[in-house]
Amino acid sequence: MGFEPDRDRFFQYATFVMLGLTAVVCACFALLFLNPRANLIAALRPETPTPNLSVAELPATWTPTFTSTSTSTPTFTPTYTPTSTYTPTPLDTATPTFLPTPTIFYIVITGVPTRRPPTRPPRTLAPAPLPTQPPAPQFEFRLGRPVEAAPNCGTWYIAGTVYSDQAGSSRLNGILVRVWASGIEQGTDVTGSHSNRPGYWEWIFGRGTATQGEVAIVNPDGSQRSPKVPFQLTSDCNANGAIQQNLIDFVHQ
Repeated sequence: MGFEPDRDRFFQYATFVMLGLTAVVCACFALLFLNPRANLIAALRPETPTPNLSVAELPATWTPTFTSTSTSTPTFTPTYTPTSTYTPTPLDTATPTFLPTPTIFYIVITGVPTRRPPTRPPRTLAPAPLPTQPPAPQFEFRLGRPVEAAPNCGTWYIAGTVYSDQAGSSRLNGILVRVWASGIEQGTDVTGSHSNRPGYWEWIFGRGTATQGEVAIVNPDGSQRSPKVPFQLTSDCNANGAIQQNLIDFVHQ
């Protein structure tokens, strides 16, 4: 149809017009940027009347002038006449006085011996008492036999049995046995609680444990009923002097 070419031609002309206007605006901004004084629309602004102010005529300012006039004033001169108020007093005449010289008389009595106070014997201090050591605590249980230490590559542990006497006539159950390792409390075992073995107790450590510790029989409140017995465990069961098990028996005294 004929309408489509006319519309396309209209848009082409409009595009050229917009490009021309854009170029003109850019040129104006460039001119203002290069020379701000070239303002094309300054002539189109309306003129603003400037009021003509006349300065009021003010009278002259009078400044007074002071003229100094000398005046003769007599100077006062005080007249002072000193008057002596001191009256001399005659001095007393000292009369010398002669004192007699004292005479010392000595009286000597013979035949009376001089008594001396009795001599007291020196005071003897009692020797200080020697400090006495507190008595050793009395325990109910003691070590029954020397500790048996041996290597054991299967388990690292300590164990033993609590007897009623040295002969081992009976074994005691329900006795609390406490274990310390490297100065730290590990726990408490009860005799007779392992597979119905009367008087037997044990404490198992982790494999490869190397430590030095102690074991003792205690009361429920933690007080000791026997002295602490030391023990030792080494980490390598195949080395010389290896110790992985300690058998420690206690007996009632």
